Amino acid sequence: MIFPHKALFDGSNQNFMAKLLFIFLPIFILTACADKSRDVNLQEQLREDTNLNAQQIIFAQPQMISNTHLVIYPLILEKETYAIGYSGGSGVQRTSYWNLIFYNTETQNQNLLTTDKKILISSIHLGSSSDDDDLLTSGINIYKNNILYTVVANDYNDNKQIDENDPTYLFVSNRDGTNFRQISPDNCNINSWEVAKGTTKVIMQGQKDHNGDKVFDEKDATIPFVVDINSGKIATEAFNQNFMDSLNLRLVRIWKQ
Repeated sequence: MIFPHKALFDGSNQNFMAKLLFIFLPIFILTACADKSRDVNLQEQLREDTNLNAQQIIFAQPQMISNTHLVIYPLILEKETYAIGYSGGSGVQRTSYWNLIFYNTETQNQNLLTTDKKILISSIHLGSSSDDDDLLTSGINIYKNNILYTVVANDYNDNKQIDENDPTYLFVSNRDGTNFRQISPDNCNINSWEVAKGTTKVIMQGQKDHNGDKVFDEKDATIPFVVDINSGKIATEAFNQNFMDSLNLRLVRIWKQ
């Protein structure tokens, strides 16, 4: 057996050992980092690590926009799996996108959905065959010129990242990804929405954080909203305060006596 020479451990060779450590330690760190899966929450990594490995671009499956030369390339920020049912059961994976590339296969032009917004896009709505039927019967199909998105856009609960616990907003853009804008109210969590068929209006239901606990749950009342996306305005409450006050009076008079 060959043992290291005693001189390697003498004080006079401390500089030599320090150099070896300096050479091999970064190799070990890079090897450990390379084994990590990409299916993780990258927000924390992007905040703390500014090297090129942390800022990798991950493409999701492209989506064709029917009757156009446009293709959407979603850019993945995170993949998370949520358990369904009892402990140990299967889970469903939710993918969030931090941006979308709109690519024209004919002109080869490309543009980003947003160039300056920090957002998480959880769904993209391009319409369906039933929406095409609306175009034939009423002459109106909201998806003919628009795309709708559900988006998380601000750190409402102040936990230093935007995630599913922050309010979900409804956004709209033109079919080519331009004019991307929010159409639901600020600080209001939209939990359901639907296009009013044969119109350019969207009806939605959401919650405001009435008790100020930074959580949207059953303690917060549900509010109906409506918006005409052609107006360029933000959704407003479907029923004014006077009507809601009269509704409360009827509830008390009829059921609470």
